[in-house]
Amino acid sequence: MGAGKGGAKSAAASLTAMTVKGFVWAFTGTIAQALLQVVSMVVLSRLLDKTEFGAAQAAGLVIGLSQVVSQLGVGPALVQRKTLNDREISAAFYSSLLLSGVLALLLVAVAPWVNPLLSLPRDSTLLPLLTVALVCAGAAAAPMGLLQRQLRFREMAMVDVLAFGPATIGVSVLLALLDFGAASLVWGQIAGGLTTAIGYHLLARMSLRPESPVAMWRSVRPLLGFGAWYSISQLGNWSALNADNFVTVNVLGTGSFGVYSRAYNLLAQPANVIGTAVDKALFPAMAKAKDDGERLRRAYVRSASLVALLTVPLSVVIWVLAPEIVGIMLGQRWLEVVVPLQIFALVLLPRASYKISGSLTRATGAVSGGAWRQWLYAAEVFVGCAIGTRWGINGVAVGASVAIVLHFLIMLRFSERVARGLMRSVLAMYTKHVPVALVSFAAAESVALAVRPVGPMVRPVGPMFLTVVAVGVAWAIATVAAVVLLRRFFQAELDVVLSLVRSRRSGSKLA
Repeated sequence: MGAGKGGAKSAAASLTAMTVKGFVWAFTGTIAQALLQVVSMVVLSRLLDKTEFGAAQAAGLVIGLSQVVSQLGVGPALVQRKTLNDREISAAFYSSLLLSGVLALLLVAVAPWVNPLLSLPRDSTLLPLLTVALVCAGAAAAPMGLLQRQLRFREMAMVDVLAFGPATIGVSVLLALLDFGAASLVWGQIAGGLTTAIGYHLLARMSLRPESPVAMWRSVRPLLGFGAWYSISQLGNWSALNADNFVTVNVLGTGSFGVYSRAYNLLAQPANVIGTAVDKALFPAMAKAKDDGERLRRAYVRSASLVALLTVPLSVVIWVLAPEIVGIMLGQRWLEVVVPLQIFALVLLPRASYKISGSLTRATGAVSGGAWRQWLYAAEVFVGCAIGTRWGINGVAVGASVAIVLHFLIMLRFSERVARGLMRSVLAMYTKHVPVALVSFAAAESVALAVRPVGPMVRPVGPMFLTVVAVGVAWAIATVAAVVLLRRFFQAELDVVLSLVRSRRSGSKLA
């Protein structure tokens, strides 16, 4: 019996370590994108106004919806299947590409009627132009799934950085300097999508020999059982992530939407860096152990704790430094972003953590149960944000944040189907992060209160930069000190990280 438990613990640690190894490369690519996004935000916020940002992102809402529909969930379906052949891969590629092309043509035709729903001029060309990015996303879906299945996160990270840096950001900034306005952001997305599609295809080297429609349907049909439910789930998730945007742009206009989206995107950077990287690494790792409930449970709890170890202190410093973050990155004309940014900082942990439940749902094939919960999340966001519009963008931020917390708890409860007591174990685990949060906040807030009044007197450095440096140093020291003092509570998480570091140094592979 003891050996069995020891074996289960060892297997769970191995699964978690494999996940962390994949996470490191996924994290590397995502953090590089985030840093590039920061540079882009700093530059573009000074070249474009809030209405131009709002217009480009409003058009992007429809394209995002179309991408979810057009891909049919083929990428995750390729990851989740136990066995896979070239015919299924080829059929997945052509079906996704064909549907994305059809939807692109449809959107071009209906753009004059859709534009007013987004508070855009009826003759706006932003939406038709963005359909090119839709086709690129359809072409990238199958090779991306295949690369994830092969755990080739290092190569994917390189492509992602290239697509997001020189392509997306480089093109956007160049065209913004040439006074292309909102269209500069659209052309940047097109360049990034094209680079991603080409890069993934060069890496995957898939067999793309087309077959007859009947043979192609026969090959792709096994993927659609999982993929269809996954797409329904993703539609719900997309609706949840964008219900606040639709409410804001329709009720408050593109100007307010531009401000709201800046606040959301500032918070989305750290959340996406952590949550997306975890999801990329955790999904294929869990899919390999989807029949071992106890192994999945232990890996879930440990991965959730690792996420909390990153997000809890980060949410604290974002809250404290929100005025400086906005002032330095966006400029003084964007000060309306401060309060919604602080509101979103409070829900950084649940926003990043609910992706773990999503990874588990897909890995175990329970996509139908996860699908309706995504739609419930969408309804919660819509209702919360609709009520919140009475208080402007701050009210919308509160409504969206409440919905995030509710969705996190619902998905955590749903994940208990893997092993009894999972939700209790996760919530109990979070309590050990409370002292770290309190110590981090006390250090950061006290230094901020002390430095802000004297900041203006230090002209060569600049008051906001002085505050950021002083608070950042104090926050980092306090956070590390708290974790070290409480290290016996974080031993399992530190062991995973240390084992990863040792294995990378020795050049050996994790078991």
